[in-house]
Amino acid sequence: MKKILITGGFGKIAKYFIQNFEHKYEITVVDIITSNGIFSDNVRVEKANLTDFSICSKLCEGIDTVIHLAGIVDPVSESDDILDTNIKITQNIFKAAVKAKCKRLIFASSAQTIESYPTDIQVNKNMLVKPKNIYGVSKCFGEALAAYYSYNRGISAICLRIGAYEFPEDFTEMNARDLSAFLHPDDFNQLLIGCIETKNLQYEVLNAISENRYKRLDISESKEKVGYRPKADAFELFKLSKEG
Repeated sequence: MKKILITGGFGKIAKYFIQNFEHKYEITVVDIITSNGIFSDNVRVEKANLTDFSICSKLCEGIDTVIHLAGIVDPVSESDDILDTNIKITQNIFKAAVKAKCKRLIFASSAQTIESYPTDIQVNKNMLVKPKNIYGVSKCFGEALAAYYSYNRGISAICLRIGAYEFPEDFTEMNARDLSAFLHPDDFNQLLIGCIETKNLQYEVLNAISENRYKRLDISESKEKVGYRPKADAFELFKLSKEG
């Protein structure tokens, strides 16, 4: 079984993935706040502050794949804490993964890296980043850092620009942008499996949204590179169903 380290392991993305695939991988989750009874005994849980590099180094020992989800998620605030925290813990985890000779990094980037483009433009990975907030800036840094370590230290790295990840039952109202960037949790789980299992990838920036009728992000490379096969369409799930 592959050994997977998931940072931000008690966030909604991590919890849903782990609860579905803890039988498939040997998983260690780390978070600054933890609780009992969330996962089975097969999952190793570590409470840790990732601003400490020595802790990151110990966590990465013997790990095959690091899925880095931890960080401050706040596209509204302009607080310096967002940059200070997200840049620091991303640098620590990436550096520790390289030091421990992990085989692959999977970085939770964000559609916020490109949100300054007009909403009627579909964005692909070859277009320049245009963040609209400090949170998006921190994710641009993570993508660049992943490229640095991949091309100069030999670790495989995949950056996933995550759209509007939500469980359908949690949404009461969606605007046009959210519909176009919607990411169903089941689709993202399938994308993560593809990122873990696909071989011979050096560095990729892949867009992570569902098969929405209009797509804020181009997902053709996600399909091509890691066999992504999304099923959900937000326009069918929300807008049209409400009209009916």
